[in-house]
Amino acid sequence: MGVLSSLLALFGCGKSKDSDTERQPPSDPRKERTEAALKSLGIPVNPWLPRVDSEDEARTRDAKDVARRALILYGLTAVGDNESREKILSILQRQELWKYVSPDERRFLEDASPSQQALTGASWRMEAVWTLLWALGKVDKLDLPTGMCDPDRVHELMPGPDDSFAEFIESAKLRPVSEILDETDRIYRIHWAVRDAQINRRPMPAGLDADVVVERHYALNWLTWYADEWDDITTDT
Repeated sequence: MGVLSSLLALFGCGKSKDSDTERQPPSDPRKERTEAALKSLGIPVNPWLPRVDSEDEARTRDAKDVARRALILYGLTAVGDNESREKILSILQRQELWKYVSPDERRFLEDASPSQQALTGASWRMEAVWTLLWALGKVDKLDLPTGMCDPDRVHELMPGPDDSFAEFIESAKLRPVSEILDETDRIYRIHWAVRDAQINRRPMPAGLDADVVVERHYALNWLTWYADEWDDITTDT
């Protein structure tokens, strides 16, 4: 080895097999399938986004907790759509769900004069309800998030205010974890594309709806324990 080559190697300036590997985007079969599917729809991808957890690493919420969360969010959407706050609060208490309501949700439900922003945010939780209903196998498929879900279908799938919520909760079953991770990976990469379009002031690819994407990503991140508590979930990309 010449003097120059020796010095380059000594100071880490030489090209090595390891450095080539470090410059390659992370590889993962699920990630690669998702990227290929999104590209086919004209949705840009960031190959440097990391993979989501594998089946061996991932945790998902207990099915009964998912059912409870769907019911709570469904109540919030009702308040957001001008249903009586007192009525929803009473239902949640009577159905023994109040202890599962998050601190932020309690403040909203106990606020006699919530802001319009808070009411709008509550109404958008319908998309999170739809996502959790999918996770419970009550919705066949999550289509590309280009528009809002069908609220009438949600109403059909959820118990009414005079029904017992216990049966809905006790009968809850989750989809296979592989399906949940596939959808989590997809919405993660879609959300990056949405933010990329917003930051760079470009048209939204494939007609994606940013608000729907956020709610779906939030629900899936909660479902897969991105943080312990509902209020602490983030939708990082």
